[in-house]
Amino acid sequence: MVTRCAQDVADQWMNEQMFEEDVRAVMAMLRPHRQERIQGWSEYRTGGKHFRATISWDEHFEMSSEDIGLSVPCITEVLETILVGSARKQDDLTAAEEFEIYRQVLRELYRRLDSLQACYE
Repeated sequence: MVTRCAQDVADQWMNEQMFEEDVRAVMAMLRPHRQERIQGWSEYRTGGKHFRATISWDEHFEMSSEDIGLSVPCITEVLETILVGSARKQDDLTAAEEFEIYRQVLRELYRRLDSLQACYE
């Protein structure tokens, strides 16, 4: 005969297993099959020492872009989307403070581009 404590442990284990199975089922619904995911989508992957980034876009986004010779279509829109909203505690900042943070990032990026270009000239 199984003790009450052992039965409780077994019941908890069974509940956890069922929960994990439910989570796997939901994740499978949210994450399309690899073949479906790559149909009609293009990706650009990059990263640095401590991060990885993937930008994905559908063929309609690519067709609507003005090609300026870069791999990622509408790169300005992509960068704006990543940047705006990334400030920490943005709800505690005024709009001027928040957007000054974004401008600081852009000034630093501009400085880095100049520095990189100087290496090739």
